[in-house]
Amino acid sequence: MIEIIGITSSFFAIIALGAFTKYVGLFDEKSSQIFSNFAFYVALPPMIITSILANPIKGLIHFDYIVRFEIATLIIFIFSYTVSKFVFKFKGNENSVFALNSTYSNYGYIGIPLVILLFGQKAIIPASLILVFDIAFVLALTAIFSNNIKNTSAFSNFILALKSISKNPVIISCLLGLLLSFFEFDLGKIPESILNILSGAAVPSALFAIGIIIVSKNIEKAYLELIFISFVKLIIHPLLVISLFFFWSTDELKMLDIIWFQVAIIFSCLPVAATVFPISQYYRAYILKTSSAIIITTIVSIVTIPIVLILVTNKIFYDFFIA
Repeated sequence: MIEIIGITSSFFAIIALGAFTKYVGLFDEKSSQIFSNFAFYVALPPMIITSILANPIKGLIHFDYIVRFEIATLIIFIFSYTVSKFVFKFKGNENSVFALNSTYSNYGYIGIPLVILLFGQKAIIPASLILVFDIAFVLALTAIFSNNIKNTSAFSNFILALKSISKNPVIISCLLGLLLSFFEFDLGKIPESILNILSGAAVPSALFAIGIIIVSKNIEKAYLELIFISFVKLIIHPLLVISLFFFWSTDELKMLDIIWFQVAIIFSCLPVAATVFPISQYYRAYILKTSSAIIITTIVSIVTIPIVLILVTNKIFYDFFIA
């Protein structure tokens, strides 16, 4: 427990440092974009590729595992969409973007750095599989639900979502790493050294950028909506993932390393991804409240993530899943 608290404390301390530097005027909002771009496009992809290459992928693409995680995503998305439409009475694309806020986890900036710090490079395979399939799935859901079924532009939005996915450097690096690992490709000493050096900057730059962003944005006074998003994203989502894996298990799932389940649960309890904000801008819906949801869920996750980590790294949890 002390080790988990130590890791999460240092993790969120870097976020706090980024927030402090923005507060005292050392960096501005434009700086957060520079740090974000560096982490997202330059440092995170090498970290993902080198971590995947350190672990053979052959025979490790388990669709039982992926399907259960995506069922949880689908349930959360449809539930949030329904609440948005019939309880909060939103119109048009606001419903789908609201549901996206309740579903889309911050895999790139928080998820992957966190599970690698916790479990080492063994965590990158399940993390990469979830990241690739879940981002594609949730963006496709958003595109489909953003228009009425009779509206022919729904298909156009779906194609645009696929194009957006194909340009995501984190997804590209996951796919590239998985392919290189599957075919047992050797990068060579010099390219591997360069990637390893860049990898070292991934975690601090990503967390630092989040800290600056938190202080740079104003919080909208939409308390009930933000409470709902936070509760569903940080509590209901991981509980649903735990239930699906435990009560709907198979012999194939029981053969997996416990780390696979730990990664899935941690990934489901992450705050709203920062990339949801530009997506909300694209759909021209729920823009300011999306910014607030990112800030609030990130702040609340400082408390909820360590609780989940203590739970999933406990021996009782291991016995619970392996029994």
